[in-house]
Amino acid sequence: MLIKEETALLVVDMQYGGGAPDGSLVKMINVDVTKQEDVVTPIIKLKNYFNSNGMLVINIKTEYEEDFSDWKMLSERFDVKKYNHFVKGTKDAEIIPPLAPRDGEELIVKNRWNAFFNTKLDEILKDKNIKNLVIVGAATDVCVLETCSHAFSLNYNCIVPIEATASFNAERKKMGLEMLKFGRSKVVNVQEVYNMFE
Repeated sequence: MLIKEETALLVVDMQYGGGAPDGSLVKMINVDVTKQEDVVTPIIKLKNYFNSNGMLVINIKTEYEEDFSDWKMLSERFDVKKYNHFVKGTKDAEIIPPLAPRDGEELIVKNRWNAFFNTKLDEILKDKNIKNLVIVGAATDVCVLETCSHAFSLNYNCIVPIEATASFNAERKKMGLEMLKFGRSKVVNVQEVYNMFE
């Protein structure tokens, strides 16, 4: 069972560039968005539940400087400059409108895959006495995995709802979920999350 006052929802990188047909990741990695499952609807429902119960919701987004001086290694490994991937101030970096931060929700801006790296995420969670994290968003095997792994090392109890995370294709999502299952988190169907509070 989860105690509501000790549980937060982390919504990771649900940004335009990550899933729109003309978004940077779609172009850079040649993602077929027509085969992407709908993760937005279950995330909206989770946000509604957390907000209506006065629980903590933290929106997390990635932003980079235009020259990628804040993460040079990323620009050496990927063609991020060519596609202005998640560059600060661009549409690509915006959180999609259905999941835009609401009144009372927190926003964390990061420049690494791990949302704890050089941010106040851990500080906010500890200040609110949060012990459990429901982690949703994208990508299952990248930022969700990196953030969850770090949370696990900090002794947070993580829960990842299967229907509320996405990756570049079904195989990568499956791989990410398998890695998450290995100690890092409980990987469950989204309905099981709600049942944990009853």
